[in-house]
Amino acid sequence: MFEFKLALKYLMKNKKESVLIIACIAVAITLILGVDIGSNSIQLNQIDMAREIAGYYDGTLKTNSKGNIEKLKQINGVYNVNTVKDLGNFIPKDGLISKLYTYNENYLKALNYKLVSGRLPKNEGEIVVDKKIFEKSNEGNILNKSIYATNKIDYKVNGEEKIYSKKNKYKVVGVISKEEQYYTTGNEEAMGGAELFTFIKINENSIPKKLLNYDTVFNLKGVNPENIDVKFSKLREDYNPKLDSSVDIRQDTRSGISSNEYLDSTLRHFKDQQDNNQVQSKIFVIVIAAFTIVNFFNIILTKLITQIGYLRVIGMSNKKVIKFYLIQISILFSVGSIIGFISSIIFARYAMSTIVTLKMFDISDFSKIKLNIPYFIVFKALAIVLFILLITVVIPVLKSLRKYPIDIINNTDKIRYKTKYNKKIIKTLLKNNLLRNKIKTLVSIVVISFSGIMVIDGFDTNLNYIHKQIDQYSSYSPHKYNYFIRPDFNATENIEKVSDTDISKIKSIDGVKDLKVQNNAKGILITEKGKVSKIYMDEYGDTGSSLNTQDVDFVIEGMKDIDKLNEFVKEGDIKSLNDSTGDYINIAVCNNFYYIQDAIYKPVVKDLKLGDILNFKIKTTNTDGNYYHKDLKFRVSVILDDYYSRKSETNFVDPIVLMNFDNFNKITNGFYNQEVFFNSKEESYKTINKLLENIQEKNKYLHVYDGQDHKLEFRITFPMIISLLVFVSALFNMYMTISLNISNNLREFSILRAIGLNKKSLKKLVVWESISYALLGSLLATIVISIKQLKYIKYIKEVFIKQAGMDIKIKSIYMPPKEAIIFMVIIILFAFLVGYIKAKSIDKINIIDGINEN
Repeated sequence: MFEFKLALKYLMKNKKESVLIIACIAVAITLILGVDIGSNSIQLNQIDMAREIAGYYDGTLKTNSKGNIEKLKQINGVYNVNTVKDLGNFIPKDGLISKLYTYNENYLKALNYKLVSGRLPKNEGEIVVDKKIFEKSNEGNILNKSIYATNKIDYKVNGEEKIYSKKNKYKVVGVISKEEQYYTTGNEEAMGGAELFTFIKINENSIPKKLLNYDTVFNLKGVNPENIDVKFSKLREDYNPKLDSSVDIRQDTRSGISSNEYLDSTLRHFKDQQDNNQVQSKIFVIVIAAFTIVNFFNIILTKLITQIGYLRVIGMSNKKVIKFYLIQISILFSVGSIIGFISSIIFARYAMSTIVTLKMFDISDFSKIKLNIPYFIVFKALAIVLFILLITVVIPVLKSLRKYPIDIINNTDKIRYKTKYNKKIIKTLLKNNLLRNKIKTLVSIVVISFSGIMVIDGFDTNLNYIHKQIDQYSSYSPHKYNYFIRPDFNATENIEKVSDTDISKIKSIDGVKDLKVQNNAKGILITEKGKVSKIYMDEYGDTGSSLNTQDVDFVIEGMKDIDKLNEFVKEGDIKSLNDSTGDYINIAVCNNFYYIQDAIYKPVVKDLKLGDILNFKIKTTNTDGNYYHKDLKFRVSVILDDYYSRKSETNFVDPIVLMNFDNFNKITNGFYNQEVFFNSKEESYKTINKLLENIQEKNKYLHVYDGQDHKLEFRITFPMIISLLVFVSALFNMYMTISLNISNNLREFSILRAIGLNKKSLKKLVVWESISYALLGSLLATIVISIKQLKYIKYIKEVFIKQAGMDIKIKSIYMPPKEAIIFMVIIILFAFLVGYIKAKSIDKINIIDGINEN
């Protein structure tokens, strides 16, 4: 009880120091706990939003056997199994394509579909449609109308591609909708769009049983960011032990099981963020929090050690001294923890309302988001801070207890110097001040360097010139073009194309460059299995087929300017594409497919040579709107290298066939996709936008991507907030270090003044010491960042240039990032200002009082 009263009285007497220590604990807890709460809350809320957008299911099973569905239901951990019949595609004459499924209310709920108008289907032939299908239609309000649409089913017989196509009459009785973000995610950046659904009430015999497939959604117990791969691997092993269950679920083309794509992406993004934070940001934050406590605690550490001497002189035992300080720590820690916990919540909430994530799912309405505060992260933060606090205080106390009380009281720092030249004295004193309290010096330098690494790395643009060159090899068109025009994601291939006249108008606008028109259709090569490479057969081959032939998916392109292919020619004469005679069309072939596992291109057809005749079929429609396959024969007259696939804007995975546009238009009869890409100077934007508006008015099912509407704006992200917090902490630590040095060295300064050292020299000492911390810390940060960037450049040279053969120009002389120079200037300028301001306090030193200071 005596020790408690004494500790409380001591803390009350030294209010300034006590408040600073409480603030230090609160700041440390806020750094650690606030970052944890913020990152967990943001990511877990993104997962919840992903479920709202994509649906409340974890995986899907596509199969043509009811027995497989029953097998899935028996697997431990699988629940909420809901199945519909997959009836192929629903293709209205004036509207978008959608999947056509039999009606199952629980399936709709699993996909998080909601009825927005009308009712659900009750009678045969009644359908509910996604609101987007007829949004641009001339039909107006589609509800309760009877319409004609084509039901198309792609299927296989012994591995051979077939089409079932029939025009039917349907009655629309309801309109359904998902979350609005489901429709805009991806589509706005022209990388695809949302799959649409139509559900129909139908009897068992409406389509041939041999065409029936089943689509099942289900939940998997315990799926989380840490175990998604393990869970789906175990599920596939239980479902079919014969298949390789170790294949990434996102690349599995054999089992029929797949994960919820949207949810899968978010879970993995969450795990990547967590792993990244643990390795980088969170470690940095913990280190900064530890150094903050150490640095702040030095304010009262000298007094505490001196106080130990006085307590022992008056007869207090070592045990009671330790108890006295542990009580102080407990009081300070308790108050600091409460304040820190509250400030952590405030910080996390403020951070979440400030940032906008740049990843797959943006969260804009933060008022609806709940904070996620697991007990573990609270305990972890408190335990880390308490451990740091105990280490910081207990170790010096225990060391002091081993000394004689009088030695502790009379203990002072000793310095050696010669008084002949002030200049040499300043250098000696500067060296002594930096080296005699190595922990304090190290803390200040490390805090500055850590903050520098985070800030420089977060805002660095030094290697952007490399990233831009890599982007040119990307199939992601927004990396390369300001504008492009393509069909809506769910539009049919026979929509009206951008006319040659409009393309000429675009091309004639001053400032337009890099114009590229890509016309493509899907084709199927029919060839003997023995002529298809083993690696392709292992990946995509139909092993269950009894036929000796294999269908290989190709992209067929029609080009108006075939001379542009010259740079990709491996064998043959490109002009031969204009010389097709007889029954065969001359083609150029890019005979490679992208092998995802090794991230390289591999050949498809073995021993392909000039003059080979290839059998193809393509999908098209007749005058009634029904789909069928047209058989064609092509002659190989040119072979291209895989570099053409790398440059493709529409498909860099499948092998490609190219022909002149006249032949292409003739065989497709207008049933193909057209995409137009181009760049433009800023002064032409207004003219281009007006022309594109006119083009869209002619065809409502065209999507125009305007890069100016999708410019990456500066957005505050959570890592940026952490970096800025650490940076502010570094500045504050430096400020406290300089302040503390003047306070603790008051007696030393007075002695130096008494023996003749002038005030100006002492002020220089303070300023130079302050600048030394900043200079050493920022230099260390620059060195670390430079090493990291040099390693990245080495990786680019070895992998992208040597292995992949990309033409990437690397600067011959490496220069550190300009952000490092800016950081260094800011930190040194701040150090100079702090040193200059604090040095003025030397004018107030009374030599006699300073010498007697103890």
